[in-house]
Amino acid sequence: MHTKICRAIALVLVLSLAGGAWAGLIAHWRLDEDSGTVAKDSSGNGNDGTLDGGPTVVQGQYGNALALANSRVIIPASDTLTADFFQEPFTLVAWINPARTGNTWQQVFRSVRADGTTNDTLFINNNGTLSWRGRVNTAWAGGMCETAADVVPANQWTHAAVVGNGTTFRIYVNGILSQESPFQRTDGMNVTYYIGGNPEAANESYTGMADDVAIFDHALTEREVQKAMAGIAPAELAADPHPEDEAVDVPRDVVLSWTAGEFAATHDVYFGPSFDDVNAANRASSMGVLVSQGQIATAYDPAGALGFETTYYWRVDEVNAAPDNTIFRGNVWSFTTESFAYAIGAVTAATNGISEAGAGPENTVNGSGLSAEDRHSVTSTDMWLARPPADEALYIQYEFDRIYKVHEMLVWNYNVQFELMLGFGIKDVTVEYSTDGADWVSLGDVQLNQATAAATYIYNTTVDLQGVAARFVRLTVNSGFGMLGQFGLSEVRFTHVPAHAREPQPADGATDMGVDATLGWRAGREAVTHEVIFGTDPDALVVIDAVAESSYDPGSLNLGTTYYWQVNEVNEAEAISVWQGDLWSFSTQQFIVVDDFESYTDNIEAGEAIFDTWIDGWVNN
Repeated sequence: MHTKICRAIALVLVLSLAGGAWAGLIAHWRLDEDSGTVAKDSSGNGNDGTLDGGPTVVQGQYGNALALANSRVIIPASDTLTADFFQEPFTLVAWINPARTGNTWQQVFRSVRADGTTNDTLFINNNGTLSWRGRVNTAWAGGMCETAADVVPANQWTHAAVVGNGTTFRIYVNGILSQESPFQRTDGMNVTYYIGGNPEAANESYTGMADDVAIFDHALTEREVQKAMAGIAPAELAADPHPEDEAVDVPRDVVLSWTAGEFAATHDVYFGPSFDDVNAANRASSMGVLVSQGQIATAYDPAGALGFETTYYWRVDEVNAAPDNTIFRGNVWSFTTESFAYAIGAVTAATNGISEAGAGPENTVNGSGLSAEDRHSVTSTDMWLARPPADEALYIQYEFDRIYKVHEMLVWNYNVQFELMLGFGIKDVTVEYSTDGADWVSLGDVQLNQATAAATYIYNTTVDLQGVAARFVRLTVNSGFGMLGQFGLSEVRFTHVPAHAREPQPADGATDMGVDATLGWRAGREAVTHEVIFGTDPDALVVIDAVAESSYDPGSLNLGTTYYWQVNEVNEAEAISVWQGDLWSFSTQQFIVVDDFESYTDNIEAGEAIFDTWIDGWVNN
């Protein structure tokens, strides 16, 4: 509980400082209007556009969109979308659905200067290339950042983002980095911006659909671009849910959090396992899912641990302050909690049996013959079949990559087409386990079910391995379903309860981390405390602290240094009191940027000269 409280407090502090749902959002044209000639700016900055040339309203990626063909949206420069906007860090995002016909180069977004010359422009070529271009030192700079061909298909919605951070241009396609190039500072002095191209360049007008176009006054990270791709919520709505919408494998002790809507004074939280209830509930009819009404914090901690492998739905309605107390109904988000047990991935198999070529024990752990629905084939070379050695019982033995808290073994028995007559499947086995492959402990005898001899066969035996700590499991054959003296299996799968620390932050092998980095990890299922091992010499690491929560602040780190760390999960009440963690590492940044001197200009009137910031003590009066 202490961990959850600390986590909730941290989330409240961070999110309360975050301000509106999308910081630095300068303009957002949803293009959702059903009629009229105004494309409203949803950012609240008043950068409304005017429809020109008769664009058509169509179904878009989110709500409505505009179909453009020699038509456009015209947006004048403003106090926020300034004439020199694209000289500084920026992000432009848009959903586009191009026809990829007509003009070779087409303007998705265009800037035009007072003298009529063109400037900052996002082009799409008929071959599916995206290109960011502009005017640098009065000359047209074609292809300042340009992707390969066919990154944008025809007649299909694609999310495009151009990001300039003052050092680099980056183009993202569907949230994935497609191209990066050195940043170039364009000439600025734009007076008009266009979605779809300016009318004076009709031979470059965009043909296709556009939706959800937005501009930010800073460089979004790749993760933020992906969030924008998922939809930019109206400023008045709760946004940025944690866990993310439709997240899976979410810890059962999760604390829900969000970024407050711009006008919210309080928040109503709806939460439960039924979408219909969460979607329909309100203050007048809570339907048992209005779990918090009028709370101030932007985090909610569900009571008790949530269920395993359960999908939960939640909604946050933002409530204005008095006197109007307007309620802005939020979107319904969902997430699915973690499984009780997980498949062990790295498994090798060995046997003392004698097999034909292609029918070795590896076939029981390599997925051969298994479909995506876990149905096994009837092909013999997808299975293991062996006869015992002389005067020795047949066994098959499995080894994992480490010691696990082993939960269950799922068994697909031998499944050839005539198995019900041949009886090659194994019937009775003795199950043993070991941590080192030398000393073995018996879990007793188990009877396996016979396969169905059909290609629709799904595992039909589950062996309880009782949560023992094991690296090896051995099955010794006592009998089969036939009398032919050969025995086989199709597939086995082992599951484990996650007892080790995992999912380190920083990620293992991360580079260029800040010197103020904090360590974090996903705790083992039964851990009460966590032993933190940390240092710069991987051969001389010692426990430096034991903490109750799954994070640790190592203090100020050194520049250009590689650190190694490990977390042992501890619970003295369990049979295995300590689960030793993996060794992880990360390295810190080589230097700290004091100032980016390339950002200064000779524009004294604008206060952009270097001596406006770096003052030598002498003032010219």
